[in-house]
Parts: sequence; C-alpha cells; structure tokens
Amino acid sequence: MPVVFNAATAANVNILRETNQLFQTSQKRVATGKNIFSASDEATRFTMSQSMLSRSKNLDSVNSNISTALKSIESTDKTLTQIRNLLSQMNDMATRALNAGAPTTVSAVGGTGAGILETTSVTGGSSNAKLSITSDNGKNFTYTFNSTNTNWGQVAQALNAANIGVTMRFQANGTGSQLVLESSDNSTGFTIDSSSSQSVMNQLGTALQSAYDGTYNASHFVNGTSTPSGFGGTVPDGMRFGLGGRVTTATFTASSVAAGTSLSFLGSDGIARTWSTATAKNLDAVISEINAMDAGVKAEVIPAGGSNMRLALRNTSGGSMTVLNGTGAFDSSAAGNMKFNTTIGQPVVVGNPVAGSTNAATALLEGKNFENYKLEITSLINNNVTQSGRNLLTGQNVSIILNEFSANAITVSGVSTSVGGNLALTTLGTNWNTSANITSSQTQVKAAMQTVDRLQAQFGTYSSFVKERFDMNQSFSSELKSLGDDLVAADVAEESAKLTALQTQQQFAVQAFSAGSQNAQALLRLLG
Repeated sequence: MPVVFNAATAANVNILRETNQLFQTSQKRVATGKNIFSASDEATRFTMSQSMLSRSKNLDSVNSNISTALKSIESTDKTLTQIRNLLSQMNDMATRALNAGAPTTVSAVGGTGAGILETTSVTGGSSNAKLSITSDNGKNFTYTFNSTNTNWGQVAQALNAANIGVTMRFQANGTGSQLVLESSDNSTGFTIDSSSSQSVMNQLGTALQSAYDGTYNASHFVNGTSTPSGFGGTVPDGMRFGLGGRVTTATFTASSVAAGTSLSFLGSDGIARTWSTATAKNLDAVISEINAMDAGVKAEVIPAGGSNMRLALRNTSGGSMTVLNGTGAFDSSAAGNMKFNTTIGQPVVVGNPVAGSTNAATALLEGKNFENYKLEITSLINNNVTQSGRNLLTGQNVSIILNEFSANAITVSGVSTSVGGNLALTTLGTNWNTSANITSSQTQVKAAMQTVDRLQAQFGTYSSFVKERFDMNQSFSSELKSLGDDLVAADVAEESAKLTALQTQQQFAVQAFSAGSQNAQALLRLLG
C-alpha cells in the first residue's frame, strides 16, 4: 500500500536520515578516538599514520629480540659472578691449606702409580702371611692374612682399633691413593717388623722411604711364613721410622760383649744413664737391658751387609741421641769394632734428629674440596641459562638487530670458557701435599679471577650499548605511535558537542514529523 507524504513530511524524513548518519559518524569518532578510518577519508594523513604505526610495531618487535639478547648477557654475567665467588672460595681454601701447613710427623707412605685404596686387595695376603708393626712405646700389632679377599681397609680398621700409637689412612696422590702409616702423636717412632712378609710388603713398593734405613729393601723382611730370630748374616731386620737422632757402632760380627763392658748415654730427658755388665753377655740381652732402662732410647741391631751388623741407639722422643762414653766392647780406644766413635780420645758422639715426613692431611682435604669446586664451575659454564638458546660461555655468538631496518646488527662474541682452558686451573688439589703445589694452585686461581673479571667487563660493555639502543628504540616507538595516532585522531570534545546538537536536532525532526503526520490525518478525517 503506497504511503503518500506531503512536502513537509518528506523534508522531515530527509532531515532524520541525515541526522542519523551524522550521529553515527560522531558516535564512531567518540568511541574510537579517530577521525580518519581509511584512505578514503583522507589519503595523505591516513597513509602517514599507517607508516608511523607500522614502524612503531617493528621497533617493538626489534626490542623484543634485543630484550632476549639482554637477558642472555645478564644471565651470563650472573653465571660469571657465581664462578668468581667459587674462585674466591677456592683461593680461601688454598690460604687455609697453606696456613695449616704440613707439620713434621713420623709416617711411612707406601704405594706408587694408582696407589692403594681402602678397597684394594692385599697382595700375598694369604697362607699366614703377616704384617707386624711395633711402636717405640713397645706396643705391637700383627695382622695374619688367611684370605685372598682381605683389603687394606680391613687392615686399617684393625690397626686403628688396636691403639698401639700407629694409625693407617689413605690419602690422594694425584693419580690415585697412597697408604700412610703414621704415628698417632706425630713424634713417636715405629718399626715395620722384620716378621712382616715380603709378599705383603712388596705391595707398598719403592715409595717407602726411611730416614734411618733408606729405600724399601725386600730382603729386610721374611720370605715365607717363618719368623726370623737372632742377628747377622741374611737375617732381615724390618724398617724403622722416627724423628729422633740415631748413632751406630762400626760394623762387627760378634754376637756378645765381653765382661766389664759399659755404655753411658743421655736419655731423651737429657739425663745421663749408664748400662754395664760384669759378665760377658749375649747381644740380645744387652739390647733388652738397655731398652728396659726406660730412658726414651731404643737399642737395636741393624744389618750391615753379609754377616756384618751394627748396634744402634735411637732417641724415641724426637730429640738428638748422645753417647757419652764406653768401656770394654764399647771403648773407643779399644781394638775391637763394637764402638760408637772410632776416633780415639773422642768418646762423645751425637746423632741429630732426622727429617720426618710431612702430614698434609688437612691440606689434602682442602684440595679435595678444591677439585669439587672445579666440577661445579664446569657445571655452571655448561648450564649457563640463556634466553636465546645461545651460551656465550661455550663460544656461541649472539647476533642482535638494533633497528627496524634489520641493518647494523652487532654480534656479541662468546668465549669458550673451561676450567682447564682459559681459566687455566691445571694444578690438582689432590697434589696439595706440598706448599709449592698449593701456591701454584692459588696463583692459578687468582689469574682465573682476573680472566672472569675481563669477561664480565667485555660482556658488560655489550650490555650497556645494547641497553642504550633498547631504551632509544622504546622511546622512538612510543613517539611514532603517538604521532601516528594523532594524525588520525578525532577531537573528542568537538564530536561530543556534535552528538549533543544532533540529538537535539533529531528530537526536533521527530517532533516535526509527528506534527506533520497529525495534520495530515486530521485533514483526511475532514474530507472523509
């Protein structure tokens, strides 16, 4: 059904239509804050805005990559800081080891090459083979081997439990472990007795050294299971260890001393003592009686090759040994050889204390921790957390694009870092049995700390430069976005005022349209 409008009504409809279109446009501008929505609105400003906004987004993307690279550099710096802290602690370990020193002690160190561990089986440890040790305090420990499965750790437990004044421990030697027999008080001597079996002693090897008896000699120990007795000839005599001075007679073959023999000497307390006999006595008895005087002096016979032997007096408390005079068999003026001083008229003879071993147990413990810290440094290097998947400490490079044009990229060069490489920590803590080795390790640690400082400075320079570019890009991106938005921005206040005006205009148009419609209806009713 056709609707007929008069001219006034048609004008009101057109006004309402135009008002609604303008209302929608202003409402869109107020809601979006934009005045230009496409190139058709205004090509120049729209194109410029899009270009600026695009560059802003590109800069944000570039900065995202820069941020990732910065995180890699920062995490590397933190790793280097951790490494330097470990190196500082390692330096402290070396200082403590040097301060602990290596006090002189009475010890026998055995085992060469890979050495002897607690779990190492005792070679020849069967068929009643023996290891016999006697402390200068008179206490004895004898271990009889009846099983091929015996290890040195079991022997150590038994000896340490026996409490004879001698202990057994195992210390690292750089390539393995060494067995150490040691005086409990670091001063009282001891003897690995001649009744010990060669089959067992041979495993301790040529590492055994004694200030009294020199290097290890297998012939000084039992070959088989029998226990030797008597003196002279090829009878073995064991191996002695101690710090006290020792004096020996000239070589002789006699097995007894003549009647009227005496010997005067200073005990370990500095008091003179005299042993004498009115009758001829067997040398065994002489030795037994001197030792029974409890003077801190031990009498013993040592072989001198073939059937020759010597009588020795040794200070068991670590001091010097002094023989004052002798008569009879010990008379320095006599024609016989059983005398301590072969210079006639000079009966006094002094044996000075000998050089003992050094106990580096404390230093070696610090050295073990030193080696563990090396492993920790290696772990830190290999597991350096990097955001970009590139580990600068393993020689991997990180390339960083600094602008939205993908030009002028810089490369942060990684450095292959390792304990034995550029850090040059080559001296083993397991060799900290001498001050020279400890000092060498400490020198290397200090050099490694300087290397880490240089690396931190190197990566820090990159970090500062890249951070400055990141901040500049961030500022530029913000400015471009503001400019791009401003080019197409609407005046919200103006558009809000337009909305108000359009709402009023719309209301008037609706009222006019309504009034026109009512007039037309009234006219139709009059005509009807």
